[in-house]
Amino acid sequence: MPVITLMSPDPGPGRPALARVAEAVTGLLGIPAEHCWVLWQRLDADAAHRPDWRDDGSPCAPVGFVTCKETYPKELVSELLLLLRDELSTLLAVPADEVYLVVRRAVPGELLVRGNVWQGDAKVPAPTGS
Repeated sequence: MPVITLMSPDPGPGRPALARVAEAVTGLLGIPAEHCWVLWQRLDADAAHRPDWRDDGSPCAPVGFVTCKETYPKELVSELLLLLRDELSTLLAVPADEVYLVVRRAVPGELLVRGNVWQGDAKVPAPTGS
């Protein structure tokens, strides 16, 4: 159930590109495609400060927030962050080390999903390694 919010002064890459990012995420997590949302928020250049967001026309790496259930183990979330870094770097033609992402954990009783307040579920198993 990740919701990925990406922010940048650049225009978004478009719905098909964001759908590909969601597909990569759901593939990693082993969840249905409709359980991941990717949102792009274009920031007014005068409404944000990030030193590596230049005015020279070069693409700006996004700042992003990944909201997911707390049942995902840290190892899997780490894999998710690296996957997103690589996908966004390639998609947006930005340096991977300029992509900034942070995870926000949804806890039972504080998430409304599919019409109900989520009360928790079984822990997702940690990855066994590739």
